[in-house]
Amino acid sequence: MPFTIFNTMKSIPMDPAGRLVLPKEIRSRLGLHAGDRFKAEVGPDQITLTRIRTESRRIIPHKGRKVWDASGAQASEADFESALDRARKDRDLRASGL
Repeated sequence: MPFTIFNTMKSIPMDPAGRLVLPKEIRSRLGLHAGDRFKAEVGPDQITLTRIRTESRRIIPHKGRKVWDASGAQASEADFESALDRARKDRDLRASGL
């Protein structure tokens, strides 16, 4: 028996294109983000979605700023610290004019 995140949701409607929107409570609790990928397993009268873990998130340049890449699995604290250190070094180099 699959575990249920909450009991108050009776159903999730499917739109004419076949899309389902997961409620924000589910997305937040599971740490789901736009671009996450899933494996779908179909059984009698049920669909089980399993998130496919990909590379760690990273900070990337975007329009002259550093932003989090929203794809992939959650970054570790070490990944974040490493990316922050690189961004600080880049900033210091630009400020020094080198």
